[in-house]
Amino acid sequence: MKIRRSLATAVLLATAAAPVALGAAPAFADTAPAGQGQADQAGAKTDEENRAAIEKLLVYPNDYLLTAPSTYLREHAAEALAGTPEDRAHFLAVEVDRIRRDDARIAIMRIVTAGGPAVKKAGEAAFPSDDVEVLRAFLKVGQYTARTEDEHRAEVQRILDDPSSGPGVREAAQKALAGTAADVEHFLTVGRKAAAEDDDRVLLSQIMSVGGPAVRKAAGAALDGTIEDVRAFLKVGQYVARAEDENRARVRHVLDDADTGRHVREAAEKALAGTAADVEHFLKTELEPLRASDDRVRVSQIVEAGGPEVRKAGTAALNGTVEDVRAFLKEGQFAARAKDKAAAEAAQNNSTTTRAATTTGTTTASAALTTTTDGAGTSGSLASTGPSAPLGQLAAVGGAAVVLGAGAVIATRRRSRA
Repeated sequence: MKIRRSLATAVLLATAAAPVALGAAPAFADTAPAGQGQADQAGAKTDEENRAAIEKLLVYPNDYLLTAPSTYLREHAAEALAGTPEDRAHFLAVEVDRIRRDDARIAIMRIVTAGGPAVKKAGEAAFPSDDVEVLRAFLKVGQYTARTEDEHRAEVQRILDDPSSGPGVREAAQKALAGTAADVEHFLTVGRKAAAEDDDRVLLSQIMSVGGPAVRKAAGAALDGTIEDVRAFLKVGQYVARAEDENRARVRHVLDDADTGRHVREAAEKALAGTAADVEHFLKTELEPLRASDDRVRVSQIVEAGGPEVRKAGTAALNGTVEDVRAFLKEGQFAARAKDKAAAEAAQNNSTTTRAATTTGTTTASAALTTTTDGAGTSGSLASTGPSAPLGQLAAVGGAAVVLGAGAVIATRRRSRA
């Protein structure tokens, strides 16, 4: 049987019930033929009213039926209409109430089968009742109230399943699900909002406790404001503040680097004393050009104090790119210094050798001259040469003898003139 859900609104129960009463107590007179005629007329009128009442029952909706006319009801109504006046009267007096209860229970059973927990509970409570009003109440109102409760509970469950729900919201949601339909509705309309605000403030406090200076400052301002301020911090503000803290940490790292040059250091200190925008501008715009300038200054200083190879390599780097400059500072200067050192050591070795040779020759000649100034010494020197003396020594000794001989001649001449 095909059953439709009842939304009854129109035909009054009295429309169908009144003719039944008339048909159930037909009036006639045993002794007056004229009265018999009147009874027949009354009975005919009642039957016509019963027929009209049956036909009206099939026009849905109405307040008498609880559901749309089922196939079963239509079939029995058709039989009554095709039968005798007694069939029609019996149908209206007895069968309609039974059929409408059965149709209502079938409708409730179908609703319960497809419904949620609240719908099942309400439907199962109404189903066994013989009270038409109990059945009507579920079909007209109760099922929708129960469906709303099921939808609300499903919404609460979705909130519980959402990983972004905070601990306060979860606790309130679980408490609502364990309560009544009113508890669930209160959570969705009031409790959830309050719990979410508490959770957001707690989360902000946690971020504040582990954040840097900028984060703590922004979080403190948000906590002193409205819930919109709190949520603006959680959504955007915390990340802006974290970026500022990270940028300031990078600038401090630059200052802590022993290789940081004077220009970079001055600009970094100025940025840290300024705003977040100043810090960001230093890192994005000023840092690299100033580093390049400081690196070139360092190369110039090294070139000025360096040797030939250092000056050569440093000058080449200064004429190149900033990468060339930094390559010189990292490796090139040390390779050039090694070359200068090697050249200096080689030059020093050559100078030492030359000075040693010169000193040796001078010492030998001086010794020879010294021995010839003493006559006794001369013969000793000559004798000491021996037949095995080197040719150079013999020549030196011989030369000295000639000089001494010439001196003796001159001295003799001077004495004879005297």
